[in-house]
Amino acid sequence: METIENLKERVAYEKSREGYPEGFPHLPDLPAERYISPEFYELELKYLWQRSWLYAGHKDQFPQVGSFLAFDGVPGMPVIIVRTENGFNAFYNTCSHRGGCIVQERQGTCLGKRLVCGYHAWTYNLDGDLLGVPDSRDFDGLDKSKRGLVKLKCETWGGWIFINASNDAVPLQQYLGALPAQIEQFDIDNLSYITSYSYDVACNWKVLMDAFAENYHFVSVHRGSVGLPGPKCAVDHYGTVMSLFKNGHSRNILPWNDGFQPAADVSEETGFSMGMGGIADIPSVGPIPRQFVTAFTAFPNLTTPVYSNGFPLLLFWPTGINTSRFDVVWFGMPHGEEELPEAWKQKIEAFNFILDEDLTYLPSVQVSAESPAFKSIVLNYQERRIYHAHEQIDRVIGPEHIPERLRAQQVLAPFVE
Repeated sequence: METIENLKERVAYEKSREGYPEGFPHLPDLPAERYISPEFYELELKYLWQRSWLYAGHKDQFPQVGSFLAFDGVPGMPVIIVRTENGFNAFYNTCSHRGGCIVQERQGTCLGKRLVCGYHAWTYNLDGDLLGVPDSRDFDGLDKSKRGLVKLKCETWGGWIFINASNDAVPLQQYLGALPAQIEQFDIDNLSYITSYSYDVACNWKVLMDAFAENYHFVSVHRGSVGLPGPKCAVDHYGTVMSLFKNGHSRNILPWNDGFQPAADVSEETGFSMGMGGIADIPSVGPIPRQFVTAFTAFPNLTTPVYSNGFPLLLFWPTGINTSRFDVVWFGMPHGEEELPEAWKQKIEAFNFILDEDLTYLPSVQVSAESPAFKSIVLNYQERRIYHAHEQIDRVIGPEHIPERLRAQQVLAPFVE
């Protein structure tokens, strides 16, 4: 069983290292084309996104039976999630008549618990069955039982709703592997949806994903916040402890610097604060997230830096080969107010200050990646979560579909916990 004591031992080992860890494999270069190739992008659309469990919403966004939410995270995959009497269903947002969108709004509630296509008013129930067809006399042999909406798999993890387009997908809990046991301490069944917002970023979605899978950039990119150089730096990236889990998932543990108190300390140089105070605590959270900066990644595109008073899900979606959308969705204990409390505003502002430091730099990474000079990516031990995710991308796509020049070699299997 993992304890604070053995975790501190792992942190101490990482801090004391004077070289590459003995026995850990060399990480081969990643082909740069994976970030700029139309061929690889199409493989991702065809296989990766169609075979993975994807976060699509939270139960609080569905206040009643018939409430719906349109999901547009992946090009070519328009989906509608709807609350039913028994839970949630997900369908392609595509009428079986001539392909009209069943709903055109981002969010709303179905009238009469019916889904009605706005184009020709074909009507479906919340299970996707076709109920009504105007002027049905003009169709020859129309069998409504065979013309329902196309359903996707839809399952929940706490209050979080996930979808999967593959009929062969394993159940969500099986797919998540080690993560539910690690995250159950955050009482995710009872967390409330706080707020959400998005950024459009001029880079490949994997550039975003990579940036949030390592701490190597802290002292250079985050000089105005948690990576402030010198003894007042909030975190100590040399002590980073990482865990690689099955199916491409992972965990990152980052120690605070000795003496730093995230709930109280403010940088004298920058005025930056972590914004940790004044928000209801999640009492079930254990000691590790309270004493270390802790983050989890759920493959393929979800990262969450968890805090004992609420936290965001960070979601990285492709909008093109060299463009992406970055969603930030916040959760915490119910605050009982119609308006967002001031303490929450301060917390989110502090977090967004850090995000702005990341996002300011990433578009230039994409520009550089498209240079003829950029042939491959060399990764170090601190960046092994990146390589772990890329290995899983290839496993999901299927190496037989990927040209050899674009593949990530499989080397980390012995180090998956």
